Amino acid sequence: MQSIAYDYIHGGDAYDEDGMPVDGLLDFSISINPLGMPQRALDAAIQALEGATIYPDFACRRLVSELAAFENIDRKNIFCSNGASDIIFRLAYALKPAKILVVAPSFADYERAGRAVGAKVIFHKLKQENGFQLQKEIISTVRAYSPDIVFICNPNNPTGILAGLDVVEELAAACDFVGSVLLVDECFMDFVQNAHRYSAKTLLGKYKNLIVLKSFTKIFAMPGLRLGYALCENEALLDRMRFCGPDWAVSNVAQVAGIAALTDGRDYIEKSVLYVQKERERITSAVKPMGFMLYPSSANFIFFQCQWGVDLRDILFKKGILVRDCRNFAMLEHGYFRSAVLTYEKNTCFLEALKEVEISWRNQ
Repeated sequence: MQSIAYDYIHGGDAYDEDGMPVDGLLDFSISINPLGMPQRALDAAIQALEGATIYPDFACRRLVSELAAFENIDRKNIFCSNGASDIIFRLAYALKPAKILVVAPSFADYERAGRAVGAKVIFHKLKQENGFQLQKEIISTVRAYSPDIVFICNPNNPTGILAGLDVVEELAAACDFVGSVLLVDECFMDFVQNAHRYSAKTLLGKYKNLIVLKSFTKIFAMPGLRLGYALCENEALLDRMRFCGPDWAVSNVAQVAGIAALTDGRDYIEKSVLYVQKERERITSAVKPMGFMLYPSSANFIFFQCQWGVDLRDILFKKGILVRDCRNFAMLEHGYFRSAVLTYEKNTCFLEALKEVEISWRNQ
């Protein structure tokens, strides 16, 4: 058996060697709704701990019913599991693909899930000169390689760039033509204004091998509870994904919290979108004059390039700010960073620290 060294490559590792949170550190490396978990969901989660002595509902029946109403989709086309990443790995184990196509740069778990089952990973590189925008040239890549699974993230992570629904639909058609499964990761879509105009959910009835991936992690600020779901009209494929993992994938606490979050979910999402947009624009306006290359993010984070030739992550860390250094994203050169949009107060701290770094650099 080939030896594989494990390396944690995500954000959110704001812990010391003993597993304790680093005191006073503002974590901008993970992009969670700055408004936090809805109070209704938090209260429900706390109360649900009393039911920890019984097994969870393996089918998530109540949660699926609420999601069916919330997403306006038949309950048989919904699969809930232990976060979006768990669904990505289940898909890989369900299909055992020989080849997968991954957009780069993008979320690392697509590649990792493919490699875990021995698949050849084909990268479709997003070009800096095109602003890292997903364009229709990906269709040619799909037709040339006929991958078993194609993964895209919309809006993309780490760039925040939003792909048009026309591009996604042409990609879905190309995947259908060559027999590929297309997974569209929309975990950040709820932060987009008029998200319904961009979501691949509208294409589900037309393309049976299309999977739309969503999560409670980002928009409802529940990363510690682990709750994600897949929307797909290929019921046989969903069943294979259920088979490729434990039956009790979603805890009692996560199920109850998810149900509670959906109760006034639309109002909460609308409020969150407005808050994030306002703060994202404030951050962007302040950062632009500093000389960074900024990209037009539609998500709850900003993506920028620093060309100062300094270790920006290390400098900011010493000031109590943790940002996501994007150097370990596939096909992305050094100097790119992703920073979350947090609360007004925390964003102000980030901007002040960044300004201090700029002044120091210019005075060298």
